[in-house]
Amino acid sequence: MSRASIRTIILFALISIIGIVAIQVYWMQQALSLQEKQFDHRIRIALYGAADELISQTKGSQVLLETINRVYSNYYTIDFSAPVKTKELEQILLTSFQNQNLNVDFEYGIFDCTDERILYGRLVKIEEKLKDRAVVFDLDGAENYYIGILFPTQRSFLLNQINIWIFFTAVLLLVILFFTYTIWTILKHRRLSEVKNDFINNMTHEFKTPISTIALSSEVLLKDNIMDNPERFRHYVKIINEENKRLKGHVESVLQIALFDNKKIGFNRKDLNINDILQNISKNMQPRLDEKSGNLNLEFMAQNPIVSGDENHLTNVFYNILDNAIKYCDKIPEIRISTINLKKYISIEISDNGKGMKKENSKQIFEKFYRVPSGNVHDVKGFGIGLFYVKQIVDEHKGKIKVKSVLGKGTIFRIYLPTKQ
Repeated sequence: MSRASIRTIILFALISIIGIVAIQVYWMQQALSLQEKQFDHRIRIALYGAADELISQTKGSQVLLETINRVYSNYYTIDFSAPVKTKELEQILLTSFQNQNLNVDFEYGIFDCTDERILYGRLVKIEEKLKDRAVVFDLDGAENYYIGILFPTQRSFLLNQINIWIFFTAVLLLVILFFTYTIWTILKHRRLSEVKNDFINNMTHEFKTPISTIALSSEVLLKDNIMDNPERFRHYVKIINEENKRLKGHVESVLQIALFDNKKIGFNRKDLNINDILQNISKNMQPRLDEKSGNLNLEFMAQNPIVSGDENHLTNVFYNILDNAIKYCDKIPEIRISTINLKKYISIEISDNGKGMKKENSKQIFEKFYRVPSGNVHDVKGFGIGLFYVKQIVDEHKGKIKVKSVLGKGTIFRIYLPTKQ
């Protein structure tokens, strides 16, 4: 399946998921709104019945429905004018709510209309038994007293009423998460498959060239008259030796990755002077720079360059980065290496004026087998495992590596290694 087809499928799937989630959220809101309206209706009926019962017990006048006010979504008041026994009030409220199947906790209070002072209040929990209350308040008139009822658990009560909707929403979210994970896994495996195929093709090409060269040189050496020309003989022996070293280097690179995958790579840690290591590497790299008339500038400003690490692996780290700086440069190389101390770390910065790369490519260069796309041109050899190796070694040394690159202008690598205090 082509990438365009996969993108189209993912786009339609994403639109479908967003649509399904939007519809589900809409119906959840509608269901919750309906439950709120039903709750308000049942509360009004219950409070009307409670007020009517209180009036009838005190032989007062019949209370009107308009005397029940909804102040907030979960707070109601009843205008009332008669002596009230708190024990009876509590029982009447409980009975009225239970008659409407409202098994919900509530708080009630008796307030003075003049100064909003609370005369009595209590939290009533459904699971608790009604306790004996002997306090009696004589209310002189409806204009001076009112009863307030608050439902602190109204939201959870309403959510319990639509738990079937919540259940199906949770199931839907799980399905969406599973679908997303499946798509992500498919894309990941597709990318790994592409990278693996590129690696195999590249490795085949890298091995085929020296093998062909060795085969041709061997055929020349098998000719009867080759010994008559010692200079020619030595030339082809040298070619076979160089190509053999090249093959050995390829094999070692692949074996290193296998060791990383199996967690079997070993480290011989000791105190190392990073400035000295970089100085030695720069000397070894100078002949290659001279071939291109390049320049290598060193600025060692780190006062504490001592780290605990493996000299061989750290040398390979810096060599890999410098090797790339030379290989991926289509002009006269200008390379700069600098060190500086930052708190408990030493910062090693390696900058070049090479080809650079796009931002999206720089985010992937530390991945195994990844090579920056260059179309059909393969003028730079390699397996795409050098920077992966670099990242693994830096991580093993408790350090960090960052890259900043601009296409056509160059690349800057910054490595941070913990110094020995």
